[in-house]
Amino acid sequence: MPTLKTKITTTNLNETHTFYQKVFGLVVVEEWDEDGDKGVILGFEGGHKEALLEIYHSPTVSNFSGLSLQFRVDSLSEFLGGLSSEIAFDGPTPRPWGSTYVYLEDPNGIQVIIYDGGW
Repeated sequence: MPTLKTKITTTNLNETHTFYQKVFGLVVVEEWDEDGDKGVILGFEGGHKEALLEIYHSPTVSNFSGLSLQFRVDSLSEFLGGLSSEIAFDGPTPRPWGSTYVYLEDPNGIQVIIYDGGW
């Protein structure tokens, strides 16, 4: 089975790492810091590695215009019930195709969408 790894190159390595751990409970799969080459790969708890998130440090700012990361959950209400009160979001917003969306923004300005129902 293929694996999908998404890479975010950012000046905000620690803040981004913390955000995705707090919001999704992602765990460290791999981490490195050698001669200015620094980053972390996160995955879902339980060893599921179908989708990974690499956060890579760069001294220059990246442009994430138009990018969104979307995560489907079984129950949006359960997900929101476990979300830290310090995480701001908009929604829930019902969508015409049967999904309900919640919108967050990560430390880099990347739109993060959590949804249930439909695909």
